Amino acid sequence: MIMIVISAASTVSNLYLPQNAMAVGPAATTPMCSAISGKPQSVSATNNQTLSVRGTIDLTKSTVRLDPFMVLPGSKYTVRPTNSSFTINLLDNKGKNLATFPFDPKVYTNISQSKDKVAILSEAVPYISCTKEIVISKDNRELALRNVDNYAPKVRLIFPIGGETLTGNITARWQASDADGGNLTYFVLYSTDAGRSWQTIASDIRDTQLTVNMAGLPGSNISLFRIIATDGVNTGISDSNSTFNVPSTSSIG
Repeated sequence: MIMIVISAASTVSNLYLPQNAMAVGPAATTPMCSAISGKPQSVSATNNQTLSVRGTIDLTKSTVRLDPFMVLPGSKYTVRPTNSSFTINLLDNKGKNLATFPFDPKVYTNISQSKDKVAILSEAVPYISCTKEIVISKDNRELALRNVDNYAPKVRLIFPIGGETLTGNITARWQASDADGGNLTYFVLYSTDAGRSWQTIASDIRDTQLTVNMAGLPGSNISLFRIIATDGVNTGISDSNSTFNVPSTSSIG
């Protein structure tokens, strides 16, 4: 089990998580497929499906380590540069390019100059449901590739489901499955306002339970937990059925 002690609220902006998420993926979307034409900047600021692309780029060696991606509805896109040597390319099952999104890696500034220059890959772009490959390129040369499975994982939060008063250490539990047999990665989120906003309390975990010290979280009588499961791209989401109560530690003498 994983023990998470929260001393300050974390944010979810780097994950591009929407306020009202649901399970989405190729299996739950229409079969229509069309490339995005025109400049990426012309695409609307929000869309029913947003792809969160995450990883680390070694700019010195031109190598990429990919983290799990997510497909989520309602998220805002990150701003696109007009031109960049780096691109995110969405391809269909025949290798046809569906969309190309330029991006600028976010360079780490706290690394010794004697080490390789490393940058963060953290982008939110429009997603096309029939995408089968996601390619990270530099100067039209492939640096990394992720294949897209056919089905989104299913996940169900078992505890807390709602109506509880939670104090001290509790163990959040959930069940998950994937029709493609993929390895799943989970994110655990917490809301104090019945799901209008969320903070991440655990990222990139592989277990289906998480021990959380509730005293380290902000108190609220309309709290929720959210579990996000990803197979690397396709995504499933489950929330508590109703709100629960977390007493504020500031009121404890």
